[in-house]
Amino acid sequence: MRGQCKSGGRCKFSHDPQTLHKDDTHQPCPYLGTAKGCFKGKQCKFSHDSVTARDGTTPQSSQPNTRPRPQTEFEIGFREWTFLIPKQSTRYPSADIGKFFHAGWNLISKNHTETGQQIIKKLATEEGLAMINRLIDDMTVSPGTREGVKAFQDVTLPFLRTITHQDILSSLILETPLDTIYGFIFGPNGRRALKMFTSITSALSTSVWDEAAEDKDLAMAAVTATFAVLEKIIELNQTAQVIEEFTLIVEKLAACIPEQILQAGSRSLDRVRQRLGLGTAMPLHQGRSSYRNDHRPVFQLSQDLPGELSELGPRHDNDHSNICDIKILPTTDEIQSTRLEYLPSNDHAKHHLPGLAGLLDRQFRLLREDTVGQVRDAVLVEHQRLAELSKAKASLQPRNNGIRTNVYQKLAFLRLEFDRRKGLQIVAEFDQPVALSKKGSKEREEWWKNSKQLQADAFVALVSSTGRTIFFTICDPTPTPPPKRRHVEDTTGAKVVAFLKTRDERPSLFKQAERSALILSFIENNSEDVTWITSHLGKSHKLRASLVEFPGILLPSFKPTLQALQQMSRTLDLPFSQFVSPNLRITGDINLPVPAYSRRPGFSFDLGTLVGGQPLRLVPGQTFDYDLLRRKSTLDDAQQKSTINALSSCLALIQGPPGTGKSYSGIAIIKALLKNRDKAKLGPIICVCYTNHALDQLLEHLVKDGVEQLIRLGSRSKSEILQDLNLHHIAKEVKSTKVEGHEKYLLYQQLDNVLDEIEPLMQGLKKANNVEEYLRHHHPKHFQQLFGRGVDEEGFQEVRGRKFNVLNSWLKGSPKRITSTRQVSELINISPNEMSQVERLNLYKYWVQKSTADINDRLLHVIDSYQNIQDSLKRCHQEVDLRCLLGAHVIGVTTTGMARNLDVLRRVRAKVVLFEEAGEVLEAHTLTALLPSVEHAILIGDHEQLRPQINNYEFQHDNPRGAKFSLDISLFERLVHPRSGNLKLPYSTLELQRRMHPSIAELVRSTLYPRLQDHASVSVYPEVDGMRKRLFWLDHDEPEDSLPSKSSQSFSKTNSWEVEMVTALVTHLVRQGVYQSEDIAVLTPYLGQLQKLKQRLRSSFAIVVGDRDVEDLETKGLGDESGAELPVVKTAVRKATLLSALRIASVDNFQGEEAKVIIISLVRCNEERKCGFLKTSNRINVLLSRARHGMYIIGNTHTARPVPMWDKVITILEQDGNVGRTLELCCPRHKETQIEVSKVDDFTIFSPEGGCNRKCISRLECGHACINKCHSDALHNSVRCLERCQRIKKGCDHSCRKACGDACDLKCQEQIANVTLPCGHVHAQLACHHVQAPETVRCRVNVTVVMPGCKHKAKIQCHDIPYIAKLSCNAICDAVLQCGHNCKQTCKDCNKKDQDGHFLKVNHGVSIHAQNPAMKTLRASSAWNHVRFGAVIHNAVRNVMNLAYLALSTVLGHAHTVVLASCHVRCLAIYFLVLNDARRFSIAAINVLPFVERYALTLSIVKSVPKNR
Repeated sequence: MRGQCKSGGRCKFSHDPQTLHKDDTHQPCPYLGTAKGCFKGKQCKFSHDSVTARDGTTPQSSQPNTRPRPQTEFEIGFREWTFLIPKQSTRYPSADIGKFFHAGWNLISKNHTETGQQIIKKLATEEGLAMINRLIDDMTVSPGTREGVKAFQDVTLPFLRTITHQDILSSLILETPLDTIYGFIFGPNGRRALKMFTSITSALSTSVWDEAAEDKDLAMAAVTATFAVLEKIIELNQTAQVIEEFTLIVEKLAACIPEQILQAGSRSLDRVRQRLGLGTAMPLHQGRSSYRNDHRPVFQLSQDLPGELSELGPRHDNDHSNICDIKILPTTDEIQSTRLEYLPSNDHAKHHLPGLAGLLDRQFRLLREDTVGQVRDAVLVEHQRLAELSKAKASLQPRNNGIRTNVYQKLAFLRLEFDRRKGLQIVAEFDQPVALSKKGSKEREEWWKNSKQLQADAFVALVSSTGRTIFFTICDPTPTPPPKRRHVEDTTGAKVVAFLKTRDERPSLFKQAERSALILSFIENNSEDVTWITSHLGKSHKLRASLVEFPGILLPSFKPTLQALQQMSRTLDLPFSQFVSPNLRITGDINLPVPAYSRRPGFSFDLGTLVGGQPLRLVPGQTFDYDLLRRKSTLDDAQQKSTINALSSCLALIQGPPGTGKSYSGIAIIKALLKNRDKAKLGPIICVCYTNHALDQLLEHLVKDGVEQLIRLGSRSKSEILQDLNLHHIAKEVKSTKVEGHEKYLLYQQLDNVLDEIEPLMQGLKKANNVEEYLRHHHPKHFQQLFGRGVDEEGFQEVRGRKFNVLNSWLKGSPKRITSTRQVSELINISPNEMSQVERLNLYKYWVQKSTADINDRLLHVIDSYQNIQDSLKRCHQEVDLRCLLGAHVIGVTTTGMARNLDVLRRVRAKVVLFEEAGEVLEAHTLTALLPSVEHAILIGDHEQLRPQINNYEFQHDNPRGAKFSLDISLFERLVHPRSGNLKLPYSTLELQRRMHPSIAELVRSTLYPRLQDHASVSVYPEVDGMRKRLFWLDHDEPEDSLPSKSSQSFSKTNSWEVEMVTALVTHLVRQGVYQSEDIAVLTPYLGQLQKLKQRLRSSFAIVVGDRDVEDLETKGLGDESGAELPVVKTAVRKATLLSALRIASVDNFQGEEAKVIIISLVRCNEERKCGFLKTSNRINVLLSRARHGMYIIGNTHTARPVPMWDKVITILEQDGNVGRTLELCCPRHKETQIEVSKVDDFTIFSPEGGCNRKCISRLECGHACINKCHSDALHNSVRCLERCQRIKKGCDHSCRKACGDACDLKCQEQIANVTLPCGHVHAQLACHHVQAPETVRCRVNVTVVMPGCKHKAKIQCHDIPYIAKLSCNAICDAVLQCGHNCKQTCKDCNKKDQDGHFLKVNHGVSIHAQNPAMKTLRASSAWNHVRFGAVIHNAVRNVMNLAYLALSTVLGHAHTVVLASCHVRCLAIYFLVLNDARRFSIAAINVLPFVERYALTLSIVKSVPKNR
């Protein structure tokens, strides 16, 4: 019917005209965020409030009576600029076109974000592209002439600068419109771009050379913008790389522009040449380049190249020669492949790709194999187990492949779900672990919580017996709440209730005794995987599959880096590629050029921050005078030289041995760069660290030194100082622009539409089959013949009062006379009633298969749309993050965070990046952090300390088999210590250490750092209290523990004897009472030993375990079995000062840390003399360089000596007598006493309290003798004396009854019997201090008195007699009223007193009708008795306000209100009446609504009550 909605009740919109009209006024106008705005003005039925994203935020309320907000300068300018666009088919003069682009550039150059976004979006429309086309057409009119040059400067150049403005190019939200503009400029086959650049070349060749052209800045801006546009066009259009005319244009442009001016666009020019294949970007300076053909006698084995380059063909479907085509996670075919993967070595001559492409290819393949390879192998092991299980029908133990996994059996997929925020999800279940078979729900919940298995975001894989492998992450089961609808009628309340119900019914790991349930989310929405899952939904499918969890693998730790390497291989835009990956063999010294930003004429560094603000300048490329820097700077000589070299080199390398102040030097460099930030146009300085802890330390130092505008990326910061400087926190305070708000509004609308499409598809998948719907759309004839009579929603049809399933009846109802077996292709055109039962069954299977495939196809299409919308929304939110980052001076980020946020960080135009601990960072991570905009990279590290951590031992440099890969060699180490024949870059070394005592520093100086010097301060360190020597190796022969092969700790090593010895030594040191929190640290190379130490020390000490150690323990399955920390044992000796706090850590996670005293447990002691982890000099170096005052090593020298560095260290220690079987202790009070310990019990025997075994001869503060053994002053002062206290109390002769060590009571508490008080009463027992002052005792004996005024008798306590006048009388009033009755109220209610006890007035309730003529005849008692009725209440309270509470107390719970007895009010109707307005009865009726049980009746009550009475 015309005028009615055809969707009927299924329509999601409101059909109420009043409601619809009301909502429209609040719905934002869809034209408000567009360039021209709304054309309807005040006649528009939508709201013109500011458009905000549909994220639940509430817009400001509209105030129609207020004056409209005045337009800003930018809004007026943009509006006038849009008026310059002509109407269609209007020929516009060139002068007006120039005015259009000039005005646009003027607005863009003012750096107003919102206006810039609006202009670019407008230029990307049909009208804007028409203006660009007219501009290009006019450029060819008079090229090369004076008029052409002027047109270029006035018209073309403003347009070029507009579309190459840095804020425009870096914007995420403008990426699509910019691509549209650049694509339009390129034109068909590049003809439009060639025409434009030919004209630009002619103009530049004429204008830039002109002697009269004095504006050099304008010329440089023209060159910069021209090459930037050319670079962008060639980047976006690969066909440009094969058009020879572009090559000619580039060469002509480069030839006709003076080199000084060409320098402004050199960066873009280099990239254009690189893409066009015209050579490298920058030549090496002062190096002799030569091709070297090394004729070394080698035997070369044939190499199996990747992908199609292999002679045997690709290994599997994920084997490609181009890494961009390789999927990050292994495919099923890759897992099943038996051929070895292609792994390129570090020999460049054997790479299948040269130069930078070969470097990126090698890093990608090795890093992927190191991370994903172990996942692939673990999945293969589980697949083989399932295959063998299906054959042998027996449980098999999975083989150990070097990676820890948790396997969950009998996986089944229950259903698909779709979450608004998380996307497609799968609800799955599996068998509960065997350990939970007989546990209750609470125990299961506790087990899952403490085991930390299958937590949110965990990385898991489905492995089926058929070979199918799909990777997932675990989802938080809490669903996303429904959005707050503001502009359309919606059953929000019902949705909220449904949401709460759904939340309570979510899958749980512990609720069911037999099965655990969880929610999985696809890592990649692969169409084949989704289809496979949908075909295996439900418990009925006999799916033999397992769920494999990889607890030690975090997908975000490697996936972003691998994706970044793929992106870099496409663009090859790595800065310093000529040094990082040169194509030529270089011999001789290399002098690195100065940073590109410092090459501008007249530029110099202001170094005032290094010399206390005094004038000091550094001119890059010129000799620097160090005299003033030495006199005024706090940097030492090596730090000064390193700082100057870092500022003077585009790729600076600084080696910092332990304790030499690497971080201090880095902060000095950052502060110097910030001083010159504006002059050099540096943008934000990016500081990259390997760990969150190191990043927090660096940024905290910068904040304390006064550095402002600092932002930290990442949510894992533990620093309170940096909480408000986190990007997530800062971005919350930034408002979106109108363009961004409108963009998000439209995207949320599209998201709603997509979700509406998904919902019926998900319902269709839940049904047993969807044949009916499929036939309706694809086979209408069959549909009509089967369902023509109509069926209900469940597919049933009613005939003669009986229901039957149409399809089931059809399948079973074939005539027996028909026995044909035709093909399905023939049956499609045959009536379904003319088929045999076999044909019907085959056709039905075909229908089910096709209907399921149809739903899957539609679902996949909608999921793609959903993902595109989410990506667009992410870009909108990142746009706000980008604005925050562009305003920062320093950006701090970890290497992993760098890879995650690469899309945003690439757009901040940072020219400087600084790496802390660069020697510990994988080369792949360093390469991805070198953003294309970087012109200055500073790497600070030490290649002699820890190398990057990798998983695969076969790739380690120290492994003879892994040396050819050397994946654990950082870029820093490769550049300062390259392989023979490779390029070596100059670097600076810090030489003055301020950490270790000289005797400790000698261990690393004699082995690794011959030039290391000691600062004077380290020579005056105090001796270690309680120890005879500050440096000692306690040698022992106690063997390491032998662990069972099935133990979770079989990957690690332990030594129980060393655990006990370390505990005893730590206890001895803490008892000295001089070491504060974290002054003592215990180090060990093995996580198994770390776990044992933690468990042993927890009962006695407050242990501080580093974050990375906690993660490593959990990764290896060595976390606390209880899942919780045990409480620290507190004893009297420690009191409030926690002297026993210490730090335990693994060697690998203690780099960059230090402590006053270090205790080392080496663990290894075996006949095979296998030293394990500590056979590398890097780890030994870190282990020996952490201590400041003293270091004690517990280990077996016989096992360690085969390692060359250990042999040198042991030799040095032996020369000074610092190796032995016994450890010498020292009693601080009896230093002459010799104490030697060699086992744990020796500490108890010879030094039971941290001193010697003599009795303490010092007196306690109280004067009594100390009964303990010799101990430190701290322990001595904390001894509690248990002797009887003899001090006499003041005012009496009683002595203190407490122990001497306890604090005495301030007053004597001795009890005295039968004390007579001043009032004459006798108290049975009082404390002595009360007897001394009896007037302070309150006598509580009850006495009968006559109350003054009313003369009533009352009982009060004796101590209240002096205050009797002020007391209230609680007796019955009993006064005779006017009616003759006696008053039944209490005396205190009738007789009101003031503060002094004087009577103010007598009120028996008679005044209720004093001023009410209508009630003068009503008696007071009647008013009281009848106050329950509404009419009486209104009259009574009308003028008597003091009876409001009386009315309240009477009417509570009564059923009658305003004479309407049928309305049942719960309790507070009269209360609202009295407290609000006694004269307005309607208020009572309105305010009772929340308390009325029968709502409909209440509405009629409101209408029947007059507005005013």
